Amino acid sequence: MLKVTVLLENRKAKHADGLSCRPGLSLLIDDGEMRILFDTGPDAAFIDNAKKMGVLLDDVDWVVLSHGHYDHCGGLKHLQNRPKVLCHPGVYDHKYAGVKFLSRFIAIKKISTQLPSDQKSFHFTKEPYEISDKFIWSGEIASVKTYGYIKKERVVPDTLNDEGALIYKSDKGLIIFTGCGHKGVKNIIEHCRRLTGVRSIYAIVGGMHLRHAMPWHLISLRSYIKDVNPGQILTCHCTGKWGKLWMPGAEEINTGDVIELL
Repeated sequence: MLKVTVLLENRKAKHADGLSCRPGLSLLIDDGEMRILFDTGPDAAFIDNAKKMGVLLDDVDWVVLSHGHYDHCGGLKHLQNRPKVLCHPGVYDHKYAGVKFLSRFIAIKKISTQLPSDQKSFHFTKEPYEISDKFIWSGEIASVKTYGYIKKERVVPDTLNDEGALIYKSDKGLIIFTGCGHKGVKNIIEHCRRLTGVRSIYAIVGGMHLRHAMPWHLISLRSYIKDVNPGQILTCHCTGKWGKLWMPGAEEINTGDVIELL
């Protein structure tokens, strides 16, 4: 069994009275041997929701941060008895939405957040990391996509090298969990296939950053998804209803949902 509990997402399930929703994502993934908290949303709402749902977070084995945007890792500082945290070192970069005009950068909004200064429980890696026999962190996923800017010694476009995916190797194929999917659904799937040597995709779950995607991109993606033919597509967060329309057989998951994938 692989159980996924949606602790936080942009929208609330119809049955989820009393729960909060936020722009962001937090999934608790449990295969009966290991419990992984995948992202923590922007604040403490995921913890409050877990309490209301009767879900304990004290025995989580790992927190896996998909990338360093505030809506995916902002809640980490609210988690008491913090377990091991797995992420790319770039989650600590100062990220901004903004524009460059001539040689000047104009920041519109900070899209990173303040993360814990105590990094004793952190395992930083740019490379793939085997969490268990079944769970694998993807490491960096190659692509030319950019989203926002990073302020270091100078301001540079953010190529989102810190964004990765969580992979579960099931007997039915790979189950791929995405935070935002900035790297592109096709890029992510192909990276996971190369990394594991497994071609079959049983499910893809999470945000896929398709809210404002252009039709010509979505036509190509639809054709690719039909070829891949995953058993399940569970969309949430930044996929958007527009993006979901182009994903054959996709279903939406919301705050408060509990899904058994296997």
